[in-house]
Amino acid sequence: MKVIGILSIVILLAAQTAMAHSPSSQGQASGAKALLNQLIYPCQATCFSDESSCTETAETAALGDIEAACSSEIAAAQSACATDHTSKACRSAVSALRACAKSDLQTYKSAVSTCGNNLETCLDACEG
Repeated sequence: MKVIGILSIVILLAAQTAMAHSPSSQGQASGAKALLNQLIYPCQATCFSDESSCTETAETAALGDIEAACSSEIAAAQSACATDHTSKACRSAVSALRACAKSDLQTYKSAVSTCGNNLETCLDACEG
């Protein structure tokens, strides 16, 4: 039963945090709820904040690594896809970019997976 309660809190925090970015008045009200939930559930809020920072760091690192290693493939894909993203030339250029970035994308996926595992561990620790 305790797990269901914690899971409910986690889902509520995640949903309200996502809705906090909504431009509608309902989104603003939800944003206020999310803000208050950070005060009510500070441990879980910290877990989500840490996970978000972790994922952002992984993304920034991956983008930098791919830009450094695949600059010509990026330029080719940008050029080939500028007018028609469904063209054979675009698909070919994206495929070449994907091949160039393969190891960096795998590193990124692994880092994001670690972020998710850390989130689960953090949330479990909040229960205790």
